Amino acid sequence: MAIKSDWHIHTHCSCDSACLTFEDLIKDARELGITDFGVSDHYHTSLQTHDIELSRAEYESALEMHPELKGHFHFGVEATVVSEWEIDRIKRGVKENLTSCGVLVGGPEVASIAFDFDDAFIEKYKIDYVVAAMHWPKYGNADTDSLIKEYHRQYMFCATNPHSTILAHYLWWDEGLYSYFWKKTDFKNPFLDFSVITESMRDELKCALKENNVAFELNPCMFFKNMPQAFADAYLGWASDLQRDGVVLSFGSDCHKAHITNTDYGKIDKIFAHYGIDSDKFFCL
Repeated sequence: MAIKSDWHIHTHCSCDSACLTFEDLIKDARELGITDFGVSDHYHTSLQTHDIELSRAEYESALEMHPELKGHFHFGVEATVVSEWEIDRIKRGVKENLTSCGVLVGGPEVASIAFDFDDAFIEKYKIDYVVAAMHWPKYGNADTDSLIKEYHRQYMFCATNPHSTILAHYLWWDEGLYSYFWKKTDFKNPFLDFSVITESMRDELKCALKENNVAFELNPCMFFKNMPQAFADAYLGWASDLQRDGVVLSFGSDCHKAHITNTDYGKIDKIFAHYGIDSDKFFCL
């Protein structure tokens, strides 16, 4: 077995610190034996429309220079679940508490959620696939029970939304972002004990992924980068169960670096094999 695909890659067009060029991506993929892959720059709200325009233009230029990649190199977006309150305020030009990620503070508790795009957006930018991501809670309380319910609500939205292709980095956590969100400096990840996610929640998500043909992403940040071994064991054990039960798994390096060669695909594939995960069966467009 060997990982041959990667569907979560950010280029310098992304709104954050990503710096990978299209030419380096293609060169690196060839060197690593990655045969099927795509770019998925961030799209939180309409604030990132220009980023997607730039990414699409560079993607098309790259394909013109490398026609042999047609059908193997794809254009996607990583779409964030946002609140309808955020979308409305941005459309009205409200600037208070506005960052490149959207309006992060001050919204109604447990706000209605959405993706900030429609079919016309997908068609205009010729988007082949959507990596659906939960990046932050929608305002509510910071206690563990509230966060568990909020995370599950957003993941179920991703798993059932007709635009979703891949569910990104399940249980991803950014301590710095959440400290900003709640103005606390001692805010710790409540999900490092995988058992806090109830069996009923996991079963509901599994069924939704399977019924809606949405792939479950295996992202190195969730099991390979400074995560407790007990969490990695439980997380990848469950991922193996998902694959056995008919959910398609997807690999996404989530590269934000200058080269995808920073990802040790061979070592990660050996980790997958240890848990009985078959990378030959991973998602591929």
